[in-house]
Amino acid sequence: MSTLEHAILLAKTRHQQQYDKAGKPYIGHPLRVMQNVQTNDEKIVAVLHDILEDTPTSISELIEMGFNHNIINAIVAVTKQDCENRFQAAQRTAKNHMACTVKLADLHDNMDLSRLSTIRAKDLERFKQYQKVETILFNAQMIHQHIAALALGTDYPEFEYQDLRTNYQYLLNAMFDQQHPLGGIHISSAQEWWILFEDVSAYFAYCQRRGFIPSGQVFLKSVLATDAEYFAGSFQTEADQQIFMEIFKTFNKFHFVGFKPNLH
Repeated sequence: MSTLEHAILLAKTRHQQQYDKAGKPYIGHPLRVMQNVQTNDEKIVAVLHDILEDTPTSISELIEMGFNHNIINAIVAVTKQDCENRFQAAQRTAKNHMACTVKLADLHDNMDLSRLSTIRAKDLERFKQYQKVETILFNAQMIHQHIAALALGTDYPEFEYQDLRTNYQYLLNAMFDQQHPLGGIHISSAQEWWILFEDVSAYFAYCQRRGFIPSGQVFLKSVLATDAEYFAGSFQTEADQQIFMEIFKTFNKFHFVGFKPNLH
């Protein structure tokens, strides 16, 4: 298995004679990104995050060098393809947890305009694009962190990153399965109550896009209305409502008022 030292040496060799927008050796950028992530695998991906896009290095070479499957997948996910713009590339990066982590650190470094001697209009335009991509990936990072925190296990239906509403609907159902006596984890029918959170997942996605903090009252009213329409009021008791509100509070903590990605 290739080591971090091997990855650093590879990056230094392949990025040799390349320079950044400030005229400094380009290798400084991947090394700074590497310093702003935590795990060994993240550091390897970070120092190699531009290796496919900016050098002749191929995926097959990385495989031959012994880099593991997860590392190569993350490097590919963080690499912008020729046919993509920044926003299209971000949607693909968002599907890979480790790629999200590295790309956020990459953006953090790229958005530091203090290294430029002169800030031009195109630099500000690029900065605004970076801000939008950062928002997309921050939301994705929170989803991946929430999935990891739930520790659903291998028997639970595997999460597949999709659009924001569908991701939220999966999370809400998973939380319900864990917390409610009728949840799927207890009756071997995970995600059975998918429809119960369809409207509120759309509401959460709308709030995220608009920058609003969701209302617990709107959340509860929507869930109870869906329950009444599709499940004949199976979840209308005070105990049910307490569980729903605990789900709401935990969801809010992750996705609206909670964790920030560690970029330092």
